[in-house]
Amino acid sequence: MCTNFVLIKKDGTAELAGRLGVNAAEFLYTRNAKPGAAISIVTGAAGERRVRVATWWLYLKASAAGMVPDPKWFSVNTNYRQLPKKAEYRRRRCIVPATAFVESQERKNPHLLTPADGSAIAFGGLWKEWPDPAGGGPAWSASIITLPGHPSLANIHRKSTPLWLSPDDFDVWLDPAVTDTTALDHLLTPALQTDLIATPINAAFTKAPVGEPFTIRC
Repeated sequence: MCTNFVLIKKDGTAELAGRLGVNAAEFLYTRNAKPGAAISIVTGAAGERRVRVATWWLYLKASAAGMVPDPKWFSVNTNYRQLPKKAEYRRRRCIVPATAFVESQERKNPHLLTPADGSAIAFGGLWKEWPDPAGGGPAWSASIITLPGHPSLANIHRKSTPLWLSPDDFDVWLDPAVTDTTALDHLLTPALQTDLIATPINAAFTKAPVGEPFTIRC
């Protein structure tokens, strides 16, 4: 998965928030989520769902400015092969809401991918909680899980696909009591939950269209 996504206010975002049992007004909206940025995540604990603002970079370190991305590990994404070694996969799974994401082939020919039906995307991720060295409240961080490439996206990004959850899987994914991760094995097959509209763009940051949109079938 490339390292940029979008979360905007629209009907699909409100619908996703409703399915998750959270308030869409608490989401941090952005047209340019990039590594190290503040993003929204949804976590579950003791039957409660919460929206948190997290750094999109799983491993942080203390600095004079607080907790910041640790450059020793580029931890925006977590590859599915690493999941068995991650304590977070057993106890701290989250959902990262998005309305579009950017993919490219070897950093060339980027495309903005948007659900064709207007829905929002629920990416599966991991999260961590960090103490604030200045003595304030804790900080949170997150990564998005990546799976093998999806055949429908092979001409845009063949290497990997973000884990895209179906609403039917929200409960088991967010339940920290589910520590036997074999219950999650079926989610580790690349899947698109709906058709996508792919728009060629000039760059991930600016997202200016440079070609005609086309449909990718799920």
